[in-house]
Amino acid sequence: MADLLNELAHRAHENAVRHGFWSHGLAFGDRIALLHEELSELYNAWRKGRLYDQCDKSIGLNCAEEELADVLIRALDLCETLGVDAHAAILAKMKYNESRPHLHGDAQCPGEIQDETLDEVPRD
Repeated sequence: MADLLNELAHRAHENAVRHGFWSHGLAFGDRIALLHEELSELYNAWRKGRLYDQCDKSIGLNCAEEELADVLIRALDLCETLGVDAHAAILAKMKYNESRPHLHGDAQCPGEIQDETLDEVPRD
């Protein structure tokens, strides 16, 4: 698994370089904005009730799958660029999160959430 995540990071970065995404001299903040853009596309698919609709590319993915893949690809590209071991970082953070209290940080209590939950999002 470690080899797979880091190999995917390497492939994502090589592809981004090959397709000119690193030739523009974008600042670090711009790289974060690109990640945010992919998350916004996922949000817009949800907002329009299209999460489980076929994406607009003929690759056999629904909108949720495509946009989450884009988020991961952008994040892995950035991991490779920054020299982050994606596998080790994810494992360390997941282990830490397992030790945290219920709804830690600024998380809302379920009774305070006003939006529909994923359980209420219609599927196929």
